[in-house]
Amino acid sequence: NDKKWESLLKISEEAHAAKNVVEFVATIHNILADLVNARNFFIGLYDEKSNKYFFPYFEDETDSIETTGVSSAYDESQDITLYDLSGTLTDYVRRTGKPIRFPNETINNLYESGEISLFGSQSISWLGVPLILSGKTVGVMAVQDYKSAYAYSSKDEELLVFVSDHITRAIENVRAEDRIRKQHLLVLEQAQAITDSISYARRIQKAVLPSPANIEKILPDYFTIYKPKDIIAGDFYWVREIEGHQVVIVADCTGHGVPGALMSMLGVTLLNEQFRTFGIRQPGVILGHLRNKVKETLAQEGSADDQKDGMDMAIAIIEPKKMELQFAGANIPLFLIRKKKQEDLPDSDQMSSLENDVYKLYRIKADKQPIGVHWEEQDFTTLVIKLQEQDSLYMFTDGFADQYGGKNRKKFKSRRLKRLLLNVQAESMQDQKMLIEAAFESWRGNNEQIDDVCMLGVRN
Repeated sequence: NDKKWESLLKISEEAHAAKNVVEFVATIHNILADLVNARNFFIGLYDEKSNKYFFPYFEDETDSIETTGVSSAYDESQDITLYDLSGTLTDYVRRTGKPIRFPNETINNLYESGEISLFGSQSISWLGVPLILSGKTVGVMAVQDYKSAYAYSSKDEELLVFVSDHITRAIENVRAEDRIRKQHLLVLEQAQAITDSISYARRIQKAVLPSPANIEKILPDYFTIYKPKDIIAGDFYWVREIEGHQVVIVADCTGHGVPGALMSMLGVTLLNEQFRTFGIRQPGVILGHLRNKVKETLAQEGSADDQKDGMDMAIAIIEPKKMELQFAGANIPLFLIRKKKQEDLPDSDQMSSLENDVYKLYRIKADKQPIGVHWEEQDFTTLVIKLQEQDSLYMFTDGFADQYGGKNRKKFKSRRLKRLLLNVQAESMQDQKMLIEAAFESWRGNNEQIDDVCMLGVRN
């Protein structure tokens, strides 16, 4: 009795420590070997779906499971080999749900009648007990001996029956944990595959963005800040020199991550097509043509069922020789900052301003409509502005101002961003970039970045 309880304790402990069923059953074999003749030992677990058996453990002096002569088939979904034991003594124990100790007269008669067939080499003594869980037989545990006709007694049978219930529950627990572990590993593998795929997509998206070397040929004094929320982004910037004009564009596509990145690729493609086909035109006209192309590409007809995918965009076209700026925005404004001693911009409903002791910031408003289907579509407005020496222009998506942070986890907001830009005006554009990024990260702190961030600054 002491040995039995000690064995149960060991089985319970091993059930918690085992990493898989095979390892656990091997340990059970060692435990039972101290209590009963178990040189030849196996556990067969029944698969109800296939009416076959899975052997997590099979230890025999004469046979291996592969040489027993039963047919087998690999089940890819479970990653196990299943064996057909129909008509065998093992299957008989499972079907009756009762222990069998051999030799006995009943089993001899069943052998002679052909109701039970041979499974592996013929042993002289055999003892099998059903593994029962919640009233259902889920497998069989058996020991056998090839030398003694009376290797197993009624006490041995009682012992195996006694421990079988604990072993069954322990096996099911280990199998459940093993399934969870495998599912977890599968999820990790799938997640890694997706991450690898998206990382490769990032390389493609990065290649589509203008390189610093190319931008420097067009804009001598500039900076870009580009912080995708995820690996890939729905924000993008686009810089070209066309017919002596500097074309600077910042865009924010619907969504972020993969959906946003797909829309951004569409945006870049449409921009390339527009300027390649039509060259320089008023930015408001360009936005109108882009809207039509987006609606056509996404089959947007203005119905309530249409997907509201699209993009916000700001287009600045600078003509350096004339010192002239043309601007149009679809939900993205432009900030222009110049020294107060220089000429003011004329008052306009399209502008608002904020200033400090040295500089004045003008907010050039955008039209409140996207590039895409909209409930009340109007022509986009083009504004023409005379530039002054050392004017600074900024275009950015809403991810910066909308970022939560600070002591009270509030949005950064546009007004705080205006003050930040005014305060860094004495610095070079590259130093501005570092100061602005530092301010963003300081504000964000440990909070999650909520959206893609894209900003482009140009000093005239």
